Amino acid sequence: MRTTLYYFTGTGNSLACARAVATGLGDTDLVPIASLRGQDRVRVPTERVGIVCPVYFYTLPVLVREFIPRLDLSGVEYAFLVATMGGFPGLAVEHGEELFGNAGGELHAGFTVRMFANYIAEYNVRGERSVHAMQRRMERRVKTIVASVHAGEGRMEKGGPFDRLLSRAVFRLLGQKFLQDARTRDRRFTVDPSCVHCGTCAYVCPVENVVLVDGTPQWLSHCEQCFACIHFCPVAAIQVQGKRTRMRGRYQHPDVRADDIAGQKAAPFKQQ
Repeated sequence: MRTTLYYFTGTGNSLACARAVATGLGDTDLVPIASLRGQDRVRVPTERVGIVCPVYFYTLPVLVREFIPRLDLSGVEYAFLVATMGGFPGLAVEHGEELFGNAGGELHAGFTVRMFANYIAEYNVRGERSVHAMQRRMERRVKTIVASVHAGEGRMEKGGPFDRLLSRAVFRLLGQKFLQDARTRDRRFTVDPSCVHCGTCAYVCPVENVVLVDGTPQWLSHCEQCFACIHFCPVAAIQVQGKRTRMRGRYQHPDVRADDIAGQKAAPFKQQ
């Protein structure tokens, strides 16, 4: 069965996972969600469809939450979600199920993959050893996911009752506020004098939310909070809430480059 795999990524974790899933499934089109922002309705051209994206504040990114209900799923026989996460999956699979229902379809399977935690607004990133462990863990998980998708299994990884109860409580406290404010939270971003005016931040932004004014980045308040601009800055000049993140590390998936992140604004890539 041919597959269309839609993805969204900021630091490359979800793209690396999507590539691995596409390779395992074979005959799969990888399509960046950001490239379809201007389309009111997106027809899925294959019998099987998947979404690969990160978990943000116990739910799916705003871009993905808006994208799924715009899908025309009339020809789809099997749909699945792969949520990559640095911490907890939260309600990502549960919300994905609801959103597919809003699109007039059904989510048949929802999977979670633990990746490298890199939300430097709240914590520092870890070392190289953790990245290697992440790679091995992802490879094992992808094998399981591919086998389940090939078999057409109905599998929802929502966690246990206590996990869901905790996730709902935290989402009410933090997640809903995040969804309301996400696009204007770029007002917290600042630029150090160390900025070399290279334009990488504007280049990698998947939703074209960064422009250069006299060589210095400015944000346009339609941010997705993916932090691509922060993590790909070659001199770590962009901070969240001023000095708070200055001494924290930056992260890019080792197999993903700035061109790959920027390519989400371009034409889809065919996976052989």
